[in-house]
Amino acid sequence: MMEMLKIPEDQPIEAKMVSGVIESAQSKIEGMNFDLRKHILEYDDVMNKHRAVIYKKRKEILEKEKSGELRNQILEMVKKAGLPEKDYEEREKEITPEKMREVEKIVALRILDMLWLEHLENMEYLRDSVRLRAYGQRDPLVEYKSEGHKMFQKLIGNFESGVANMILRVKLEEKPANRTVEDRPQQSAQQSKNRAGRNDPCPCGSGKKYKKCCMPKFG
Repeated sequence: MMEMLKIPEDQPIEAKMVSGVIESAQSKIEGMNFDLRKHILEYDDVMNKHRAVIYKKRKEILEKEKSGELRNQILEMVKKAGLPEKDYEEREKEITPEKMREVEKIVALRILDMLWLEHLENMEYLRDSVRLRAYGQRDPLVEYKSEGHKMFQKLIGNFESGVANMILRVKLEEKPANRTVEDRPQQSAQQSKNRAGRNDPCPCGSGKKYKKCCMPKFG
């Protein structure tokens, strides 16, 4: 039509029907984008509530460890998990109360962090899966909130039982004592007594002959 009417290529085409269709399409797209952004914010709001609870628990653990109240909280977890309080008290005596407090803090924080990372992955998977439920006339956001709440409650339960069980099973490894400087020459001399001759320099590094230095001690 442009060729038949000899309309220049740079001349804009104006038609009420074309303009109306374009405006209608733009309105629909903007509405879809608005709904999409709104849903994203609502999905994020669910995770923000979960995150706030987890951060509050981390802060609570650190504060109670400083104030000396962490023991009571851990003991409640042990009882709630159905474990004997006697086992906890024996464990505390075994590794001393001071070390027990440190162990409780480390175990509680590590288990909480581990479960939170797992929860983030599970919620991401849930977010993708609930979109398909819209074909079954179910609201994906409602499904996401409902399933997410159940998963988060399970996380809290796993946290308490996990801490209680781990506290009673954890083992401490003592670091080997560092050898003193004074022990090293004697050990070296003792290991080398069969190799050093009477008139050889003493392996301890004193500069004296072996017979006049470490030989009287080690033979």
